[in-house]
Amino acid sequence: MTVVDIDDAASLLRAKREALLDQLDTVDKALAALTAAGIIVANAQELHTAKLAEEATSPVVPTRVKPRRVLSDEHRHALTEGRRKARHAKDAAAGRARETLDPAPGLAPTSTVTDLPRLVKRQTPGRGGREGR
Repeated sequence: MTVVDIDDAASLLRAKREALLDQLDTVDKALAALTAAGIIVANAQELHTAKLAEEATSPVVPTRVKPRRVLSDEHRHALTEGRRKARHAKDAAAGRARETLDPAPGLAPTSTVTDLPRLVKRQTPGRGGREGR
């Protein structure tokens, strides 16, 4: 069993109380100084905003905003086609893919201007039409 001397404990507590009261006084002084400085800073800010208000009377220059970008129909179609192909490739890798359908079944693909129909006989550059016959 330990015996506690009450007088020693009371004197320690009183000393601790005095130290805490000193710290509390220091905090109160710091708060008082900050509030006084806050009033000074608030007054300075009011003066600064008054100067800015005087400068704000200059004419406002409008800024030009670029129009919103819009995708062309070809580009939008290419993006959706790419997403469809990517989705199909992902499904094929997972084993859930179906056969892809042609975009326009039963129709021949569009030919370019340089392609001639298959049944037309091409003329050689050195020979004219019927002159050689």
